[in-house]
Amino acid sequence: MIRINLLPFRDARTKENVRRQVTIFLLLILLIVVGMGGFSLSVSAKVDEYRQKVSDTQAELNKFKKKAKEVDAINKKNKMLQKKIDIIETLQVVRKTPVRVLGAMTELVIPDRMWIRNYDEVGNNVTLKGAALDEITVADFTRKLEMSEYFSSASLRFLKRGASEKNVPMKNFEIVCTRAKLKQKSTNATGMKVK
Repeated sequence: MIRINLLPFRDARTKENVRRQVTIFLLLILLIVVGMGGFSLSVSAKVDEYRQKVSDTQAELNKFKKKAKEVDAINKKNKMLQKKIDIIETLQVVRKTPVRVLGAMTELVIPDRMWIRNYDEVGNNVTLKGAALDEITVADFTRKLEMSEYFSSASLRFLKRGASEKNVPMKNFEIVCTRAKLKQKSTNATGMKVK
């Protein structure tokens, strides 16, 4: 029988297998390194992109903070201006109030039956001194004062016999009133008065 020695062939085949496995292993390592490098570059690019977005957002935020400060300053100025406008409107009402009250007083006085001799105002309290022909006239005048929009209450302090004028007996009186707070007429943006 013929014997063939296959040992050198097996050695060559084993060496070839080892070489192939080493090559595959090295190729896998190279492929993994290349894949990791690509992934790392991709992640670095995304990180750079996000850093740029953060930087842009921070710049916008700083810009909006400046605008917010400007808006706050404008709001403070608006509040101050509104306070000044409110003060001016109050002064306008206060300035016109005595004229309006005295004008209303001429409508409230009962003509030819009574006369106001003294008008004294301290704060919101008004003291009226005068003379009338009779008690009914004083009572009617007091009622008119209470129903008027200019006074919130009126009370008769005293009513006494006074001196006669042209042989007509007169009654002296003193009425104390509390002046009502008059409503302000506000203006809208067009400058027109709104009730």
